[in-house]
Amino acid sequence: MIAKQLSFNGKFGDLIDYILRGAAHSEDFTIFRNTEIGTDRDSVVRSFIENDKYRKRVRTRAQHIILSFHHKSNPSPEALLSLTNEFLRLRRMDKSVVFGKCHAEPSSGCVHIHLAVSQNLYLQDKSVRVSKKEYMDQNRALEHFQEHHFPELSDSIAYLKERKKKREKPLSAKKSQRAKLREIVNNLADKAEHLQDLHKLLDRHPEIEPYSRNDTKYYGVYWKGKHKSRLKSLITRERYSSLVRLELMREVMERSERENEKEQSLTL
Repeated sequence: MIAKQLSFNGKFGDLIDYILRGAAHSEDFTIFRNTEIGTDRDSVVRSFIENDKYRKRVRTRAQHIILSFHHKSNPSPEALLSLTNEFLRLRRMDKSVVFGKCHAEPSSGCVHIHLAVSQNLYLQDKSVRVSKKEYMDQNRALEHFQEHHFPELSDSIAYLKERKKKREKPLSAKKSQRAKLREIVNNLADKAEHLQDLHKLLDRHPEIEPYSRNDTKYYGVYWKGKHKSRLKSLITRERYSSLVRLELMREVMERSERENEKEQSLTL
């Protein structure tokens, strides 16, 4: 399961509406944490707003998190709930205000859990910070939990498989070069907060040069000036799908922040 997150500083209503719009049916998977006001849309938004009043030193308002499953996986409601709870526990986000829904993509077959998580803990001016090493350790711990409790979701094991590949015997020269390029690009994708951020990371990499096709600037990449590959063939479908969704959320967030600034300027 691929975990991605994007800091959010716009209106809580915009984030909640984005999560609700992507859900196919009202009876789909839903998760709540510390939303004591109620569970309808307006009550959830008010819960985030009320909790945000306690945020003083914490700079970020919330995190938008996406948990993506492999397109061959079909997680049950029990698996979705259990894995989301374990993710929140490992990230120490279970004491924040949380709202989440499940999205399913008809085109790719990927299932995503979208979570809105307050940056500050419930009714506190405190937040949880995680280093890059802790982040990856938590991802692997989650997949160990997934392997043990939901072995039917083996296609959605990502981080443990990548560690195993590093211990496998050497590949042929050509396959080894492509495997190295795939590893570099996927590592950058893990660091990226959204698709545009990945493009910036690719631009800064000394051995990578993007190439375009039609209107798509980052259609693929050259590595060391000679190895050419399509970007989508290098990044796992789940990672790429998460980055695309986070890119859409980034656009929503920026629009929300502009509207926030406009409203504040009108009240001065």
